[in-house]
Amino acid sequence: MQEDNFIFEDQHAMRLTHYVMAERLMQVEAHKIIEEYKANATHETLAFILEGGFKGFHNYTDSELIAEYIDGAEDIWYDLQADGELPWGMYEDDPMMQLIEDEAGELEQAVMKARSTL
Repeated sequence: MQEDNFIFEDQHAMRLTHYVMAERLMQVEAHKIIEEYKANATHETLAFILEGGFKGFHNYTDSELIAEYIDGAEDIWYDLQADGELPWGMYEDDPMMQLIEDEAGELEQAVMKARSTL
């Protein structure tokens, strides 16, 4: 990936592209919809999305994505990932996926390396 493709660095020093952020936001929303149905057998979130003609996270501007992400979705996504509760697998270019696949599994080293390229 080219340097200019990154639009945001999150609280975990993960440098995210527009596509990765959109994928993470979709996972958070999908999880919310699934859990809402399990708990209440309702579809309020899904109905809200469909009623308003939701344009889709991939169609958000960079600033819209960032605003949505830092408004709680970031923490939820990392909690879901840590608990193994993401509704589907991470996007292959997600920097967290790259860290997980690291043979040595040295998260700290990878974060330091990522920061040194800033």
